[in-house]
Amino acid sequence: MKGLKFLLFLFIICLLILLFLIPFYYSDINQLIKDVNDGHRTITSVFSDFLGFFRHADGWNLLGFMFLAASIMVMHGIVDYLVLHRLDRFYKGSFIWDGFMWFLRRQLSLVTTVLVFMFMTNLIVDFYSNVRIASNTDEVIGDKYTVLLLGTNKYLQDGVSENVYFTHRIDAVVELYKAGLISQVLISGDNSTDEYNEPRDMRKALMKKGIPSGLIKLDFAGFRTLDSIVRSKKLFGKRRLLVVSQGFHLQRALFLSWYFGVDAIGYEAKGNMNLTMFMREHLAVPKMLLDIMVLNTQPTYGSTGVRRKINFGQKDLVLLSFILIYFGIAVYVSYDAFNFGDSKVARK
Repeated sequence: MKGLKFLLFLFIICLLILLFLIPFYYSDINQLIKDVNDGHRTITSVFSDFLGFFRHADGWNLLGFMFLAASIMVMHGIVDYLVLHRLDRFYKGSFIWDGFMWFLRRQLSLVTTVLVFMFMTNLIVDFYSNVRIASNTDEVIGDKYTVLLLGTNKYLQDGVSENVYFTHRIDAVVELYKAGLISQVLISGDNSTDEYNEPRDMRKALMKKGIPSGLIKLDFAGFRTLDSIVRSKKLFGKRRLLVVSQGFHLQRALFLSWYFGVDAIGYEAKGNMNLTMFMREHLAVPKMLLDIMVLNTQPTYGSTGVRRKINFGQKDLVLLSFILIYFGIAVYVSYDAFNFGDSKVARK
């Protein structure tokens, strides 16, 4: 009986992972639903897509799936122990109530997984990145660098007010130039339309500040931080970078650099997070880890990111140990929550 329950447990975890990943795997989920309803796609073909993806999974994918599964199991255990089983004292022996509680557990587990996944992923990225961020030129060790300036809009959404993040990033590059730390500036940003051109606006701003145009190169397809990092290595041949952006953005950029085998440090431009930016960045970190460790997301144009191999270096061992310990705790917490152990103990 316990073996059957354990198989059911594994099935539920796999199903929850698939449900969790579908919106990320298919960028336009509404179009997918429409195609299924119109008969252009079938449920079988959707699962075939996933099976095709799993056939090319590697060690990074395994770690990513373990991390995601652990988050689901931990939240199921927390929801079960701290909330739901306390209500069982008032409703016992009801088939309808038991069915409702079973359904509610799964739904709450799926929703609250997002919260714990956000927290744990941000913790990992902070650990990997913060020690490699400099806040003034004296902290930048080494000779001249290729500066990767990450793009942002010159103006706020109203099209008139100046974006302080843009201004501070320009000022940060100027500081590095005056300190003699720049050999080249690679500006990577979004040029998705003729009217919206982050690299061009940043080049104009740098030239007004006295930086020679001959030092500046432009990447017009840096739509995301991942695109900028991978393209800087694969298309522009840069394996050693000094990345310039705000500190909260640098955390993602430096983790991506490490992951794709780029030797990078960060130079922090001024600029604090407001509430909107705080939410955006803390959601962007788990999205980034899903992209690279689970979904193998690639740049939009012109390049393929080659992931560094897992080795037995310090950071790899720390990450591997962290995920294995987290997964072990998750299994332990979920054991009684799924009633594999002594149900009397679980319901005391």
